[in-house]
Amino acid sequence: MKKPIQLVMLIDDSSLDNMIHTRILKKSGLVENIIAFEYAEEALEHLKKEDHGVDVIFLDLNMPRMDGYEFLESYHALTQSQRAKSLVMMLSTSSRPGDAERAKEFPQVIDYQSKPLELETIKKIARTHFSGDC
Repeated sequence: MKKPIQLVMLIDDSSLDNMIHTRILKKSGLVENIIAFEYAEEALEHLKKEDHGVDVIFLDLNMPRMDGYEFLESYHALTQSQRAKSLVMMLSTSSRPGDAERAKEFPQVIDYQSKPLELETIKKIARTHFSGDC
């Protein structure tokens, strides 16, 4: 049976967080493929391929070199076909007031949540955006 979410991209400088989130995504049974990047710049290069097929991006806020907001600014500058239908979910351990509001200023951001990614979050995304039975 075809899974509702074909490709998820994880962008997090923590390989441990990427591993945990990969396990949760696989456990959900709602995601076909997962790719992970520890550097936002590498993820952007991947997204510049017009046929990248990424459905959902789980994006860490606090990262070295390029943080989540800088990624969003660069992502927003991509062509419409490069952004395609990708949805962005911000994940963070930050408790700074205003972070969630700032993230939601970007049209592709569907939500902002604290880490770790939760199974219920994946189910909600599949249900709301991909007509997934969950």
